Amino acid sequence: MSKSSHRKTNYGQKEQARRQVFYHRLRIICEKMVGMGYFELLPESSLRLLYLYRYPDIRVVSHGKRVLNAEELRSYKQTLAELLSGQHVETLLGEKISYARFLTDALVLLHYIQYRVGGRIKGFSRLREVFAPYFTTTEWFAEQRMKIIKIMSLNDLQLYDFYKGTVRFSFDRMAVEQFGGTNEIHVHRLSHSTALQDVDGKKRTVVRMGVPSATKVDEFDWIFIRPSQLGLINVDDDIALPIYAQQHALERFEERAVFWRGYVQAYIGYIIREGTAKTIVKKDYVLLECYLATYKVGYFVISLQRDKWLIRTFLFLTNSGTPEGNRLEEMTKLKLLDRKHLMIDCMDAFLLYDISGDRGLRKLFNKAGCGSLMQYADQINKYGKEQLKSPDFIYRYMSMLK
Repeated sequence: MSKSSHRKTNYGQKEQARRQVFYHRLRIICEKMVGMGYFELLPESSLRLLYLYRYPDIRVVSHGKRVLNAEELRSYKQTLAELLSGQHVETLLGEKISYARFLTDALVLLHYIQYRVGGRIKGFSRLREVFAPYFTTTEWFAEQRMKIIKIMSLNDLQLYDFYKGTVRFSFDRMAVEQFGGTNEIHVHRLSHSTALQDVDGKKRTVVRMGVPSATKVDEFDWIFIRPSQLGLINVDDDIALPIYAQQHALERFEERAVFWRGYVQAYIGYIIREGTAKTIVKKDYVLLECYLATYKVGYFVISLQRDKWLIRTFLFLTNSGTPEGNRLEEMTKLKLLDRKHLMIDCMDAFLLYDISGDRGLRKLFNKAGCGSLMQYADQINKYGKEQLKSPDFIYRYMSMLK
C-alpha cells in the first residue's frame, strides 16, 4: 500500500470514529430531551448531515491586544470553558445537558428537526411533535438562551480594569442566536469615563458606572440614580444623577468579597433597573446592601458629591459600621485588628475554615446577622477539593478577650 493510500485509510478510520462518537452524544441528548426510541427515527443520511453541519465549540475572537493580552485571552478562554461545562440546561424530562453540549450538539439537532427535516424521512411527524416544546420559538428556549448569555457575561467581569475599560462579548454569531451560527464570540473593551473628584480634601480619580449597551456593542448605558431610589425621601428635587466609584471601593470589594470588581457596576445597574435597592440612610451617606446571587455580603458606602453619587468604599458584612458588624463586636468584643487577625473581616476565614459546620460559631454568626456569609461559603466550598480547617483557633482567640 502506498503512503498516500495509507494516509487516506487512517484518515477515514479516524473520521468514522469521530462520527460514531458524535452519534453517541446525539443519542444521549435525544434520550435526555424526549426519552428512548426517538434517536432511532433518524436515518443514517440525516445523521451524516448532522455530523457534517455540526456546530463547533465556542470560539473566542479578541479585537486587538488592547482588548486582551495573551495571558488575559488564555484566562478568558479557560474560565469560559469551565463555565460552559459546569452549568447546564434542564430538559423537560428533568435531565441535565451541559451548556457546552447544548450550544453545539443539541442545537444542531433542534435546528435540523425544526427547520430542515420537512417530510423527507419516515417518522418525521413524531420527531416534530416530541421536540416542538424545545423549538427556538418557545418560552423554554428563550429562558435557556437568557440564562446562558447571563452566565457567559460573568466571564467578562474578571477582566474589568479601572483604566483600560470594561470587557464585553457580542453573541450575534452564536448558534443559539441564529440558525447556522459560527459560534464565534467577539470580545470588545469599552473605554471608561473618568473624572477628578475632591474626596476628603484630596483629588481622586473616579470612574463612571455603566452597563454595556444592549443595542450598541461599543457603548455604555450610563447608570443614573434618583435620591428616592436610595431611600432618600425628604429631598427637594428627586433628580437622577450619574454614579461614580473610587478605585479604593472596587479594590475593597474584590479583596473582601473575593469576587471580581467588574461585578460592582453590573450589580448597581441591575438593582437600579429592577428597583430592588435596599439601603440604610445615614446622616452623610447611604449604605447600599450588596448581594452575590441571594447571599448578602456587605454594603457599598455611597455619598452625594454635588453633581454625582460616589461609591466611597465597600464594607464587608462583619466590618465595623455595618449593623451586623456592630452587633458582632458587641457580642464578641472583637475589634478591627482582631477581625483582621482572624480573617473574618472578609470571606477568607469562611472559605478556609469550617465555621458553618461548628455549632457554636454558626449560632454566633447567625445571631449577629451574618448567616448569609456561611451559606455563601457553603455554596462555594461544595465544589472545592481541599478539606476545610478546624476553626478551633477562633475559639481560643475569642476566649482571651473575655
